[in-house]
Amino acid sequence: MSDAMLRFVFITGISKFSQMSIFSELNSLQNISMKDRFSAICGITQREVEEQLRPDVEALAQKNGESYAEAMEHLRRMYDGYHFSPECEDIYNPFSLLNALNDRRYGKYWFASGTPTFLIEMLRRYNFDIESLDGTVLRAEGFDVPTESITDPVPVLYQSGYLTIKEYNFAGDLYTLAYPNDEVRLGFIYSLIPAYLPDPYYKKDSFIYSFTESLRRGDIGSCMQQLMAFFASIPYDLENRTEKHYHTIFYLLFSMMGLYVESEVKSAAGRADIVLKTATHIYVFELKVDGSAEEALRQIDSRGYLVPYTADGRKLVKVGVNFDSATRTVSEWKAVEG
Repeated sequence: MSDAMLRFVFITGISKFSQMSIFSELNSLQNISMKDRFSAICGITQREVEEQLRPDVEALAQKNGESYAEAMEHLRRMYDGYHFSPECEDIYNPFSLLNALNDRRYGKYWFASGTPTFLIEMLRRYNFDIESLDGTVLRAEGFDVPTESITDPVPVLYQSGYLTIKEYNFAGDLYTLAYPNDEVRLGFIYSLIPAYLPDPYYKKDSFIYSFTESLRRGDIGSCMQQLMAFFASIPYDLENRTEKHYHTIFYLLFSMMGLYVESEVKSAAGRADIVLKTATHIYVFELKVDGSAEEALRQIDSRGYLVPYTADGRKLVKVGVNFDSATRTVSEWKAVEG
């Protein structure tokens, strides 16, 4: 064998492989994936962008009518945010960052190379709650599960870059994972929607644009009318769905539109179904199936779902929505300013 000829071997990839044999040379490998001093070895840091790529950022800013500071913030939101160890500095996705600087536009480059079909199928197979992805918690040993032993999609989502480390609890050795940036979050949401809505019912760009603009104007009436029409367009003969299914579609639609969405938001007395934030409004949605919009509004009041936002300064709106399982659409809704 040629083992004696090897002096240094550096192996990269997505998933860890097993080191099974007691006599295997691979047992001498050191896994540096989550060590702080190596955490920036394969990415681009903020300092490197500012020191090495400033002329490119300035050209991008000029092309898009932004200041240098605005372009840096735009790049950070779109492509930054990766962390590969407890104390890792922010890392940019080099593929997307360099493409954006080259094209002088903020594109979704990572997802243009393909749809993560394997991951989506895994989420469906294990009936994983996709709304919990942005803030899921994983123990340290969860990262080291070899590919052939994986039954939980979270380690694979981390290893393949769809989730990254956002917080670390030293006492419990617990990692909080979330989407690293807007490019990944919005791209993954777009990839997930076909798993919940049949083609072509989710491919309605005019609906998405109109719905989003109505929300940004604070016109909740127009939004809900469009949403009712959207659900009504889904074929009646689809498999009957649970409250969770409708809840997930709501979450995916709002997320797809680039709006700030939180799901299952905790308060002192319970969890609001969906909290949606725009520049001027905060909407708290409560969803019911075969109930009533009034019942949903009473739950928002009785459990104090608006209380955490009373000092925010934006206009508060509570929205009760009821789905009819027989017609598989929104049967009624009601919005009241908080």
